Amino acid sequence: MSGVEIAGIALAVLPLFISALEDYEKGLDPLKAFMRWERELPKFIRKLRNQHVHFSQTMRLLLEPITTEIELAEMLSDPSGQHWKDGEMSKKLEDRLQESYTAYQNTIEEIERIMKQIAAKLDLERAAELKRNDLEAILAANPQKNNKFEFKKRVRFGMNKKNIKKLLEDLDECNKELERFTDRSEKLETHRKAAKPSFAKHLQRVQTYAKDLHNSILSSWSCSCQSYHRTSLQLEPRDTIFATGMKKAKASTATSFAITFSSSGEFTHPWTWQEAEIRIDDEDDDTQLAPKISNVKRSVSFGDNPPPPYSAMPDPAMGPMPTLQEVKDMCASIQQLHKSAPCIGFSIDSKGRLKGVYPVECPVEKKRPGSNEVVSLEELLDTPPVVNGRPAKLSKKERYSLAVTLASSALQLNSTPWFPDQWGAKDILFHRTSVGPRMIDVEHPHVRAKLLELTKDASTTPKPRGFHNKNTVLLALAVALLELYFGMSVEKHQQIEAGATDAPVSANPWSLCAMAYEWTESEQENLSAAFLTAVTHCLRCFSDPGASLQDSEFLQAAVEGIVLPLQDELYQFLGKTTT
Repeated sequence: MSGVEIAGIALAVLPLFISALEDYEKGLDPLKAFMRWERELPKFIRKLRNQHVHFSQTMRLLLEPITTEIELAEMLSDPSGQHWKDGEMSKKLEDRLQESYTAYQNTIEEIERIMKQIAAKLDLERAAELKRNDLEAILAANPQKNNKFEFKKRVRFGMNKKNIKKLLEDLDECNKELERFTDRSEKLETHRKAAKPSFAKHLQRVQTYAKDLHNSILSSWSCSCQSYHRTSLQLEPRDTIFATGMKKAKASTATSFAITFSSSGEFTHPWTWQEAEIRIDDEDDDTQLAPKISNVKRSVSFGDNPPPPYSAMPDPAMGPMPTLQEVKDMCASIQQLHKSAPCIGFSIDSKGRLKGVYPVECPVEKKRPGSNEVVSLEELLDTPPVVNGRPAKLSKKERYSLAVTLASSALQLNSTPWFPDQWGAKDILFHRTSVGPRMIDVEHPHVRAKLLELTKDASTTPKPRGFHNKNTVLLALAVALLELYFGMSVEKHQQIEAGATDAPVSANPWSLCAMAYEWTESEQENLSAAFLTAVTHCLRCFSDPGASLQDSEFLQAAVEGIVLPLQDELYQFLGKTTT
């Protein structure tokens, strides 16, 4: 029996004992009461009542940080209720007390021993069917009616004054120990919160920048061919945000995003795709360019055309870096460097203005796209490309890595135009390449904006959501994690379960949630610990109407319950250290 369940039984049985002793006192004749108790029984009853209040207040302080207001009210009003028997509640209390939990458990068991000794001397009815615990049997046989205990027979009590005095002293010491555990755990919790990395703070900053990025790009499309352009954002794990221990990340003054611009359709474009890096600085510093700026040869232009809105790297002896110009026409800016720079850079200042453009070096490890064609994660899972006569499926390493990237991205980009609430494997895109075993760059997934198309005609106000749940994005993440772990899309899983090739997947989030619960429950012994923890956390958060990723504490808990376990498991798989 857990320490929480024992505490609930003790809280429930104390009022019963107090009422029984009061009933016993009323049944004593004056002479017997005077000769046996010397008027000390009322004092013992009062002390027992005080211990009950003390115990109840301490349990409230212990449980308040790990329960909702409704849960706490229900637990205190019904100490023998189901909340006290919930294994998850016990786990929460253990996490809160940490190293003090064993001592807490021992103290609670001591309180149970005291209650049993008092019960042994009280002639109260027991429920015959409950033999596992004597205190539970007494509670079942003597329920409250209209907030009062009614006894079917006269109560008898056979404990002497010396013994009851000793038990009350032991109970008082136990209550004081519990109070000390509570006070110290609160101090330690405050210290742990102060020392713990503030993942939520960094994620919220990235989320704000992602919104600024979308708005800046949106306002910069002014060309007549804007409807043929598409913008994809590369999803990044940003593991420096989630670094702990010796790898704890230092606050950075700049955040950058990798973007791919593409053109398609009947219109003839001078460019079909272009990679870009967009840097957002905390401070408005027009003279600061992104790192790794490429050396571009100077050129002289004749005629009336204005110079391009970028400058080559000047010689330090020639003076300070020139100021970047604001980008008014994204299409024209891309054309300026499309042929000479495989990757171009922009900067967004504190006023949300997009400035540039300048050449930057692309990461060496990144595979160059062979075209503007893309492949979805759903296609990679269900119909992987055939290489040398065999399907080139995603490896376990790739699926683990993608799981971390998607989990991190869902928390970084939720509530932004880049990441829709009801997303799926079909929304995660990979560029085709001219090299590699699959001719697909699986290391760099992308996503396209869904709430707003990146066109000048689009409204800057997102359309109302069809389903009003703040955590639908986490339900989608739970499904994506199951898909990656088992290497099949949810559609394929549904077809297997239904025994049909065209079994549809319901678009209703609650139906999808039920399916995810069933999938998780049926395969929980096959899921790794990290994936089971992450999926369970996502599903529980989706079902909680009071939770929101916009809340810092909830977002912090999501990192700890979803991203960190997946990240640690990936590191273990790769043989990397996590500290």
